[in-house]
Amino acid sequence: VNPAYVGDDGRGQAYRDPPLSGHDWFKSPQGQKLIASLIPMTSRDRIKAIRNQPRTMDEKRNLRKIVEKEKSKQSRRILELTCCAQCLNSMSLTYRRVKNSLSELLHSINLWQKTFKVIRGKFGTSVLSYFNFLRWLLKFNVLAFVVTFSFIIIPQLTVAPKNHLQFTGLEFVTGAGYFSDTVMYYGFYTNSTIRHGDGGASYNMQLAYIFTIGAYLVTCFFSLLFSMARYFRNNFINPHVYSRGIAKLIFCWDFTVTHESAVKLKQKNLSTEIQENLSEIRQENVKLTFKQQLVHFSAHLAAWVVSTGVAIACCVAVYYLAENNSEFLANHRDPGAVLLLPFVVSCINLAVPRFYSMFRLVEHYEMPRHEVYSLLIRNIFLKISIIGILCYYWLNIVALAGEECWETLIGQEIYRLLLMDFVFSLADSLLGEFLRRATASAEQEVWVPYVHSYLFLFVCLFVFLASLSPISLMMNFQPPSKAWRASQMMTFFILLLFFPSLIGVLCTLAITIWRLKPSAGCGPFRGLPFFIQSIYSWIDTLSKRPSYLWVVWIYQNLIGSVHFFFILTLIVLIITYLYWQITEGRKIMIRLLHEQIINEGKDKMFLIEKLLKLQDTEKRANSTSFRLEGRDSEVRLEVALGSL
Repeated sequence: VNPAYVGDDGRGQAYRDPPLSGHDWFKSPQGQKLIASLIPMTSRDRIKAIRNQPRTMDEKRNLRKIVEKEKSKQSRRILELTCCAQCLNSMSLTYRRVKNSLSELLHSINLWQKTFKVIRGKFGTSVLSYFNFLRWLLKFNVLAFVVTFSFIIIPQLTVAPKNHLQFTGLEFVTGAGYFSDTVMYYGFYTNSTIRHGDGGASYNMQLAYIFTIGAYLVTCFFSLLFSMARYFRNNFINPHVYSRGIAKLIFCWDFTVTHESAVKLKQKNLSTEIQENLSEIRQENVKLTFKQQLVHFSAHLAAWVVSTGVAIACCVAVYYLAENNSEFLANHRDPGAVLLLPFVVSCINLAVPRFYSMFRLVEHYEMPRHEVYSLLIRNIFLKISIIGILCYYWLNIVALAGEECWETLIGQEIYRLLLMDFVFSLADSLLGEFLRRATASAEQEVWVPYVHSYLFLFVCLFVFLASLSPISLMMNFQPPSKAWRASQMMTFFILLLFFPSLIGVLCTLAITIWRLKPSAGCGPFRGLPFFIQSIYSWIDTLSKRPSYLWVVWIYQNLIGSVHFFFILTLIVLIITYLYWQITEGRKIMIRLLHEQIINEGKDKMFLIEKLLKLQDTEKRANSTSFRLEGRDSEVRLEVALGSL
């Protein structure tokens, strides 16, 4: 929307000139006045002012370039800045340009940007939150692939021996055979220090293996931690939790949206969000009787008992099958026999969540969000329990069975599990949903999106499956009949990823590194009593070099000190408690201010009613006095006529 001049057409009627756009508007008096007002501002204020202008992004960029050009001309004419100030100003300007360029680049390469806008407009924020989480999870998998490929796989490929095993094609299904002597598995990596040439730099594969995995896990830990804090602040602490952002939905419009299709999509998004807010307000006002609450509590309790019992039964079945799997493989020489355990686990992961989804016919949640939370917790509990049982079997039976290279055997089991999970998920998307759509009279209703495996380390398969999910959603599902808002779903997803998943991985790796003995004939840690022994040997080597004594001090007094971690944990708990108290205080203050606003509105309504009553009283009094004066004048007139 461009500013336009409003004048008089000579007949007392206001008219408006046609809006100007682009460089024409910048040359107009209004544009020159705006440019002159932006030049004396500081850089931060100028950026905010340009950002708040109701113009398109291209016009804002051109406006910023014009202002910077005019400012540079004035600077050269006046020469008021010193050399140091000019240097700082140029550095700040370069930093902002690089930052804006990177921001625009990241925004342009953001996956599924247009598709997500369509999903938000059609299905609402409840479904969109899952796909945002899926994209966010994909970034973690890409980071894991890039880090592992750069610091572990590439150095190993430079010294990799020739693979003499014959390739048969079954390796894609079983993960064994030819793939056993490739960079896919732990047993292929060397335990020696890689050095090219006599004077070349050395590369310790043992340290690279531990530090690469450790750096990736630390990055994931802090990323999840800060993400949880940010989403918690936005969804639980900000004032829009109480106002639901209705003022922003109804009274705000993004004037930079000019394309017709984008405008229609924006209108659809606003309509869906308003429906979600109104639906949640209506559901919150529903009051249940004591009998209804007792019936609902009994149904929920029964559903949780049944779901927990089913999860325990599945875990027992998986452990029994895993424990007898070696005997089964010894009696069956068929290469496909190794797929029995992954097949059973994938069947459980596919069938049991469908069984859980039928509980909604009995539980009858008042809010769909509560139903989604319950179903997600049950599914995560089932999957985490199965993974925990398998990890216990691998680390306590397979690792201690005296196999030649037990790390590679476990890697092959994980490969088959992931491959089978991908096949089942792909078959369910292609066959299950599309066939259900083709045979059903109506499209399926979206309640809960899929819960994909978060151990999907094959980035290509993950990208393919993640790309298929939005397509399947758009073609096979329809929006839920009850609109509901899910502003806190992303926080819930990240919390589940942090606590059961990342913490479980850290505990498993800690047990592996500190308690288990590596294989004697394969892998970078062969011949060591424990995996952590490589770090101990490295610290002993550094202690003999005076220039690296600070690294030894950090390890002995910080990383390897129990007292340091005890004090650090105590400090974190104190800070967490203080932050929690501050959060509770802010929430109470926001609630009090919200109630105060409501009370002030009621007071104004009361005063308005009193004012209206006083006005009615004055009108009645004025009409009564007018009638009395009329009667007096009539009496006086009659008396005067009688005297005549």
